Amino acid sequence: MRTKTEARREAILAAAKAVFEEVGFEQATMSEITTRVGGSKATLYRYFDSKEALFRELLRRAASEHRSTVFELLHPCSQMTEDGLPPEAADVLALLNPEADVATVLQAFGERVLKTFHTLEKISAWRMVIAAANDPEVGRLFYENGPARGIQYVERYFDSVMKAGNLRKTIPRVAAAHFRALVESEVDEPGLFNARPELKDEEIREIVARAVDVFMRAYGPEA
Repeated sequence: MRTKTEARREAILAAAKAVFEEVGFEQATMSEITTRVGGSKATLYRYFDSKEALFRELLRRAASEHRSTVFELLHPCSQMTEDGLPPEAADVLALLNPEADVATVLQAFGERVLKTFHTLEKISAWRMVIAAANDPEVGRLFYENGPARGIQYVERYFDSVMKAGNLRKTIPRVAAAHFRALVESEVDEPGLFNARPELKDEEIREIVARAVDVFMRAYGPEA
């Protein structure tokens, strides 16, 4: 039989899960969770001192139950596309038009990737997932339901433009991994270690331009 304390903790977690799935991690607040579960914010803070603490516990539980909600906790699941992608990811991937100039597409795509997925709030959530991935099931579920799906779209794009002769023929999956690494190379570690401010638009344009330049030198069409 559950004690009153255990029941209250479970109610808080259920309310937090509902809020995360409805509005996503970034937009979720302790105030909204308090409203859902009832009672005072002081009571909520006695159980969990932040939404990050709630998120970590839900991650742990989702992984232990082998559920795909590891990724969905970061995004409003009610808005997921048919492919299981959050709208912001679908919007980014929609930029990969194989009929357009490759360098132009990669510049626009790279800029949107950094603007969408490398905000300080997003990096904070990724940091928590990495910490929770001491349990390998957390990492696997998050990766398979998030980044792995995205990279498959990029791989298909590179496969198309390689077949059209607009990039040197090689393994599309490797090219996708290399492009991602180039785009993120200047921002990834400083972001994860909380050692940089929010990126400005001009910074993003310059970072991506350097990445595209290096990528096209390596993968540009053979003469």
